[in-house]
Amino acid sequence: MNTSAHTIQQPAIMVIENEVSNRILIERVLSTRGYRCISASNGREALELLEREHVDLILTDLSMPVLDGYRTTQLIRARPGMENVPIVAVTAFALNDEGEAARKIGCTEYLTKPFKPRQLLEVVERLLNR
Repeated sequence: MNTSAHTIQQPAIMVIENEVSNRILIERVLSTRGYRCISASNGREALELLEREHVDLILTDLSMPVLDGYRTTQLIRARPGMENVPIVAVTAFALNDEGEAARKIGCTEYLTKPFKPRQLLEVVERLLNR
């Protein structure tokens, strides 16, 4: 946990991604802009973390073992206070209907892998109004 003495709270972003290398890459990109990352390797782990962690935005892979991003998003959206937290679906499948399917289950936006760090930051910063 980040225990820096900053007076301004860094925005917290939950990164739900089962591939360790992808998760590390996303965390590195976000940390360059001062975001605090809370990581989960699957949806079940993410839901447990949300019991005790405040997040300002969620990035979730759609294809994961244990609990995929679709079901995770639905369960997050059903929680009181989580209705308006931006959720960005991250998918390796560039199918035309994937983005629409993600939006139907409650995702605010989606990114297709592989994406450039600049693309990730543009989406995050737009959704956080920064």
